[in-house]
Amino acid sequence: MYLLPSNKRLKLAGPALAPQLKRDPLGSGTYRRRVVWRTTGPWHCLGPTGVTIALVLLTVQGPHLAAQDKASGSSPEDSVRAVELTRAQALLRADTTALSRMVADEFIEISRLGQLRTKADNIRDIASGALKLTLVKYDSLTVRIYGDVAVLRGIADNTGTFRGIPFTGRIRYTRVFVRRDGRWQAVAMQQTASQ
Repeated sequence: MYLLPSNKRLKLAGPALAPQLKRDPLGSGTYRRRVVWRTTGPWHCLGPTGVTIALVLLTVQGPHLAAQDKASGSSPEDSVRAVELTRAQALLRADTTALSRMVADEFIEISRLGQLRTKADNIRDIASGALKLTLVKYDSLTVRIYGDVAVLRGIADNTGTFRGIPFTGRIRYTRVFVRRDGRWQAVAMQQTASQ
């Protein structure tokens, strides 16, 4: 929150700013504008908890990624996209061994229904056949690298069955990866139904 003197003009730029009047706490009888910043950028879909997790991971991880990726000949962004595409193939084959390597033990997902799911929940549902995917198609994958943390955003078009009930649909999602022992692992995901 930012307080501006009442004699200052504030130019609003779309829905990003929401001004409110607030009485001066010093009791001068003047009013100040209270400005609340809201964003519709890539971080808003993670929610406050997801942003906090991503920021903590950014400060904890070291900046040695660039040298490793230059040596391998691919960019970090390409490496993260490759993990995501490999994940799609593993989902279609129900390959829980491959999926387990791509997902960190502390992984948390916020589903399109707002439910919290863990790595164990997802692996159990795939291994038991409760979740069976027949189509996984990605679109608009964008990756941002922050040291040893990567944020991937995209659209997934999924078809399959969950506990015997057929489903199909598109989701817009964000997945956060951390680079550990030379490989990218997903640590968080949030998805929203898309039309």
